[in-house]
Amino acid sequence: MILFRFRVARRALLGALLCAPASYAQTTHGPTVNDAPRLNDRAELARVVSLYEAGKYGTCADSFHLLLAVDSPRPLRDPDVVESARIYHAACLIGIGQNEQANEPLRAAIRQNPQMKPPDSLVFPPQVIDRFLRVRETMFDVIRKAEDERIKQAQEASLQQAERARKERVRVTALERLAQQETVILPKSRWLALVPFGVGQFQNDEKALGYVFLTSEILLATATLTALGVQTHLILATSRVDKAAQSNNVTLHNWQAALNYSSYTWLGVSMLGILEAELVFVPEKRLIRRRTLPAELRPQSSTLELRPGAVPVPGGALFGLSGRF
Repeated sequence: MILFRFRVARRALLGALLCAPASYAQTTHGPTVNDAPRLNDRAELARVVSLYEAGKYGTCADSFHLLLAVDSPRPLRDPDVVESARIYHAACLIGIGQNEQANEPLRAAIRQNPQMKPPDSLVFPPQVIDRFLRVRETMFDVIRKAEDERIKQAQEASLQQAERARKERVRVTALERLAQQETVILPKSRWLALVPFGVGQFQNDEKALGYVFLTSEILLATATLTALGVQTHLILATSRVDKAAQSNNVTLHNWQAALNYSSYTWLGVSMLGILEAELVFVPEKRLIRRRTLPAELRPQSSTLELRPGAVPVPGGALFGLSGRF
């Protein structure tokens, strides 16, 4: 009850002082705290608030003006302290009768915090609270605009965060894909490219051309060996008789021609295949093959672990199963 009466008496005294003529308030002017050592923001606020509580509204207003000015050499930085300082600044201006000038710090406080609540009625007199409510009524459009801007900024921040998360997922997926690949270099041999029957083409990964040379050279080799075998048989058969028949000579001549044609053609095709393999020869071949993702890069997944256990109890033991997942 005593505390309540003290607060009521204090509010009545502050109200009387604020309602007093400005000329009386001006008599409370004294030197400002401009030359005082710079404290932290909350300490500076507490020091100037002590002037307000002492009724030195002029000095209090000048000190808050210095602390809140944009070009001040020692302005307040803490947003919460700045908000409180603006309310006290307005109260000091009202205390010296500058009610209209008190609107500006109130507007600045509302612009900084559109959701700001009215000042505490246990700390500030009704004149300050009434002035705050009037200023806030005139700034409904500003408050609504600030709230819309805040919502827009929150939405943009959410979209930017979602985009960053998406890019991070893409980056991690790409890194996992790269980690699951390895490059194998297979050296190639020029000596192997000199082998006929399409071997050089197969080494150069020209499979279609390799099959062409392989098939054609096998057919030509078969024709050459066949002609050689028949020619040898005819020569042996002719040598057993004293006088070769004219027909045998013609047949021997034809098979000799077939042998020459097939063998030279086989040689030409083989040389062509070797030349082509040497011209397009690549010293090495790069292969990319899949490998298992290293354990430290695998996504963390829940695993089930079960472990048996036993606890001795009077007259026996209690068996159980424990685990985690």
